[in-house]
Amino acid sequence: MGEKEPTKDESFSSLDDNWETDVNVLSSELAELDNDDKSEWMRLLGVVMKPNPLDDWDQLYNLNNQCALRNDCRKLANELKNKRSVPELESFLTLYCKKRGVDYTKDFGWLLILEKILLLNLPAAHEFNVFFAFTTKYIPKDTRPEAQIFDVFRLLLQYHDPQISNHLEALHCSPALYTKNWFSTLFASSMSTDSCHELWKIYIEQGDPFLVFHLAIVFLINAKEEILQVKRGEKAQAVQILENMASQLSVEDVPDFFQLALHYSEKTPECIRKDFHYIIFGANFDEEVKEIQMNKMMCLPIPAIDLTSNDEISSGAVNFFIVDTRSNADFDSGHFVSSFNLDCVAIVDEPEKFEIALNSLECYKTSRRAEDHYLILGYGSDEEDNYMNMLIAMFIQKGKAHVSFVQGGYKKLHDCIGQHNRWELIAMHSEERCELCHIEKASPKWGFFSKMKSAVSNTSNRMKERVEAVVFPIGDEKKLEDKNHADSKQRHGKRYRQQSVFTIDENSDEEVTAGAAVDENPKEEILLSKEFTETFECQEVFRDGSINGHIALTRTHIYVLHDVPGKQGYVTTEARHALSTVVAVTSRRSVPEMLTFKLGYEMNGTSKITAVHKLYVPKAGECAKAVKLAIYALRPLPDA
Repeated sequence: MGEKEPTKDESFSSLDDNWETDVNVLSSELAELDNDDKSEWMRLLGVVMKPNPLDDWDQLYNLNNQCALRNDCRKLANELKNKRSVPELESFLTLYCKKRGVDYTKDFGWLLILEKILLLNLPAAHEFNVFFAFTTKYIPKDTRPEAQIFDVFRLLLQYHDPQISNHLEALHCSPALYTKNWFSTLFASSMSTDSCHELWKIYIEQGDPFLVFHLAIVFLINAKEEILQVKRGEKAQAVQILENMASQLSVEDVPDFFQLALHYSEKTPECIRKDFHYIIFGANFDEEVKEIQMNKMMCLPIPAIDLTSNDEISSGAVNFFIVDTRSNADFDSGHFVSSFNLDCVAIVDEPEKFEIALNSLECYKTSRRAEDHYLILGYGSDEEDNYMNMLIAMFIQKGKAHVSFVQGGYKKLHDCIGQHNRWELIAMHSEERCELCHIEKASPKWGFFSKMKSAVSNTSNRMKERVEAVVFPIGDEKKLEDKNHADSKQRHGKRYRQQSVFTIDENSDEEVTAGAAVDENPKEEILLSKEFTETFECQEVFRDGSINGHIALTRTHIYVLHDVPGKQGYVTTEARHALSTVVAVTSRRSVPEMLTFKLGYEMNGTSKITAVHKLYVPKAGECAKAVKLAIYALRPLPDA
C-alpha cells in the first residue's frame, strides 16, 4: 500500500530500457563473433603480428604502367561505391607491385581479389598484409595463355576423367579458355561475394594451393553431361556452361564442393603436387620446366626417384600397377619388383596376340588390384618409347582413368636405384645381360656405381632362382585347363570359386632357393621397427644352409628380413611382396614349422609362380594365421 504504483508511461519506459539493453548485448556478441572471424583470416595467413607497410614507404608513383593502374583504381573505387578513395587504392597497388618487384599488369586478377578482400571489412592496418599473403601463397604467378599451369591442369583432368578431357580437346577448347579467370582470381570472377569468402576461408584452412586444380576439376565433372552434348565448333557454349556452373555455387554448397575436391586430391599421386607446386608459387624451376615440355606429354609424369625413395610402390594414397612395356628379353635381364611385362612391339607386329595379352593383364588387374592406378614404364628414350606411347594413347582413347608414366623410363629408374644402393628393387637383375650396366662401366663418371653393382651382383644368381619374370606372354597359344572354373550350377552369382592359399602338403618338394652369398657391399641395415603390424622369427632355408631372420607384415605387403650379425634388432630387406601375390602357403605334416611361401599371379585360372621362400618358423601356426587375416582384410566384400 505504501509503494507507489508505476504509471503507464513509466511501465513502458522500463520495458524500453530492458529491450535496449538486450539489443546492445546482442550487438556486442555479434561484433565479437565478427571480429573472431576476421582474426581467423589474419591468423591463417600469418599476418597478425606484421606491421602495416603502407605506414612507411617512399610514396613514389613511378611504375612503368602507372597510368593504367590509376585508371583501374578509379573503376575499383566505383565498384566499392567510393568507400575507398582512388589515391588510397593507387597507393595500395603501387606498393604491392614494388614489394613483388613487378610492373602492374591489366586483367591479371588483382583488382577482383582486392575488391573481395576489402569487402571483408578487415582492420585497415592488416588489409595490405592479408592481400599480399593471399596472392603470393594461393594465386599462380603466371596465368598467361601459354603458361605451364594449363598443361598441368590438362594432364590432371585427363588423369581423372579422360572422357571429358578428350571431348574438350575435340572442341579445341583449351584449359586457358575456361580456367584462366578461375586460377588468376581463385574463382572470385565467377562467384558471389559470400560464396567466394566461404570458399577462400576453407581454402586457406587447408593450406594447399594445389587444390585450385581439383576445385576446377569438380566444376568440370559436375557439368560433364552438358559439356558432352556440345557439338564441334561450339566451344563458346562449353565455356559459357562452365562459367554458369561456377556462378551458381551457393554458400551452402561450398563445404560439399570442397569435400569433392579433397576426394580428387587424394586420388592424385602425391608426388605430382610436390613436383609441380612451384607453378603455384613461381619458384626458381623455370629452366627445368622448359626442358620437361609438359605441353607435349600424353599423361602425368611420375619421377623415377619417387619409386625408389619409398618402401611402398605408391605415392601418397595412390598405389601403382606398373606395366613394363620393354621387350621380354630386356624385362628378363632385370625389372622393377611387382611390375608386369607387356611387350608393346606386338602392337604393330602381332596386334591380335597383343590384344589377348592386354586383355589378360586387364583382367588380372580388375580381379586382384582394381584400385591401383596404371603406371607405364618404358626405356626412357624417345626412339625406343614409341610403342609405349602407343599403349598410352590406346588407354586414353578408351577413356581409361588414372594412367601415368615413369619419367625417364627404366634407364632413369636404374640410375636412381644405383645411386641409392637399393638393388633389391630390381628383380632378376643380371649385370652380364643388363645393357645399362655395360654403359655405366664404360663411362668414367659412373665408375663408383659400377663397382658397387659389381659387388652386389654376387647375389644375382640367387635372385634369378628365387624370382621368375612376371610376364604376360605374347605368342604362347597353349591353353591350360582351368581347374578352378566353376560349373554353371555352382556359380550362384559368383564367377569363380576361391581356393584357400593355405594347405598342408605332405610331399612339398619345391626346389629350395640358392645358397646365400655374403655381400661384399651389404644391403642397407634397418631397425626392426613398429611400422610392421606383425613380425615372426624364422630361418630362411637354402640348399647349402640357412640364415636367421624374420617374416614381417604390413597392411599390404609381406617382407622376408635377414638379421644383421652382431647387431641385435637390425635387419636387411631380402624380399618384399604384395599380399595380393601370395598364391599358396604350404607346410609339411612331418615338420609343421617349415612353411613354403609361393608368390605369383593367376591368369586364365592358372597360377604362375614367380618366387618361392622356404622358412622355418617356430610359431608357424600364428604366422600362417596372421598372413591369412592380412590377405582376407584386403579382399573386397562378397556380393550380398
